[in-house]
Amino acid sequence: MRSLGMMTMLSVAATAAAPSAPRHQPAGMTTAKSVQAFADCFINSQDQRSAPWWFVPKAGGGTFSNRGAAGVAKPYFLVISERGAHREIRLDNVATASPAAEGVSQCA
Repeated sequence: MRSLGMMTMLSVAATAAAPSAPRHQPAGMTTAKSVQAFADCFINSQDQRSAPWWFVPKAGGGTFSNRGAAGVAKPYFLVISERGAHREIRLDNVATASPAAEGVSQCA
């Protein structure tokens, strides 16, 4: 019984000491375009590619995503925010060759 207790304690200690996975940080970029100009361009690019999207505006920016669209297993999130003379674009879960990545490249 004592060896079982020791094994349990060692297992817990080893688990606690194991390194944790690094926290995922969204990729980011900036644009000199206004939020409205970027949004209009991005919407047009997604419509041309027949890619699903939605936009939720907020003061000084907003969020684009394809969450909830049919056939989307891993939705992307694109947040655009006013930062003085430029706008910050944060991309989370945007695949490299996806319509969203192409739209950002085209519009930023």
